[in-house]
Amino acid sequence: MPETVPGPTILVPLDASDPGEPSQALVNLLSPHQLVVLGYYPVPDQTATDQARSQFGEEATEAIEAIADRFAESGAGAKSVVVFTHNRSETIDNTAVEYEVDAVLTPGPVGDTLDRILVPLRGDDNLERILGFVAVLLRESDATVTMFNVTESDENDSRGELLVRGACDRLEDEGIDPERLTWRQETSSSAPDAITAAAEDYDLVIVGESEPSLTERILGDVTDRVIDQSSDPLLIVRDH
Repeated sequence: MPETVPGPTILVPLDASDPGEPSQALVNLLSPHQLVVLGYYPVPDQTATDQARSQFGEEATEAIEAIADRFAESGAGAKSVVVFTHNRSETIDNTAVEYEVDAVLTPGPVGDTLDRILVPLRGDDNLERILGFVAVLLRESDATVTMFNVTESDENDSRGELLVRGACDRLEDEGIDPERLTWRQETSSSAPDAITAAAEDYDLVIVGESEPSLTERILGDVTDRVIDQSSDPLLIVRDH
């Protein structure tokens, strides 16, 4: 059974067949937190996972352990896990559940800076967990954050503005400098398109997990469409 660790835990999935090196910006942002570094090794459907593990397991394990060690050297509580899999999304979902992580970083490239964070809010769903996670992240970094809401009609603008302004107020109540907090509210017929366009001005996007699981999120919904369209990394705050 995985050990229980205090505080927020973040799952960092990496392609174990070619994990590369995490950017220093990512190390700096995540190092104050508990991490599970998941090396998922994609295996073709016609190949048995055991066969792939026997051939590449030692090399993949060493690579992922080295990355976890780099995070640990910067102060993170980091453990490494390597899974040979036919289904990346299912493996990420299962690992997130097994280790009871609070957030999942989407696989993909991370830039040299992670100073500007966009947080799209769609309503009250998972709001407490999102704001709690953002507060911890900001207390442990110098990043700035923009609360962002998209409505489909002008009639809902005031409700969206109330949501993002209230989120900023609650973060300020948590001790975050108000100069590091801004908000934006827009009207658009396509929330994913608006979020993707806004994300171009930021280094990282933090979104809430949709019900009922990461697997279902990956199969559809606003969050998944943003993932598909955005070149920026996303941190998905789980609802559990």
